Amino acid sequence: MLTVVLLLLLPVVLGMSLMRVFQLPRELWAGRARINPRRKALSALAFGVMYCALAIYTVLVLCALARAIWTPPRTIQDFFAAAFVALAYPPVYVAFEWVLYYSVKPVPQA
Repeated sequence: MLTVVLLLLLPVVLGMSLMRVFQLPRELWAGRARINPRRKALSALAFGVMYCALAIYTVLVLCALARAIWTPPRTIQDFFAAAFVALAYPPVYVAFEWVLYYSVKPVPQA
């Protein structure tokens, strides 16, 4: 049951993460968001690691989906290999959002 729920969440999570991967650097560069000033070094390190992990895993999931569409899995082992990549994606996104909540703060508008 959990597998089905995670596979149904995959398109939604993929869309949200693609938006975050492209939108967040622009917000930081434009000054609409900033790294948490209370723990700047730790926040910057945690954000950088999780941002890279999310970006790399997003590319990995897109490649796995393209491979699954191009050459459908023929054996159960091939299916499990493709499903493992897709099933681990929502928890990675939740971990990224958790780190983002504590490490990046919006700049108050005057």
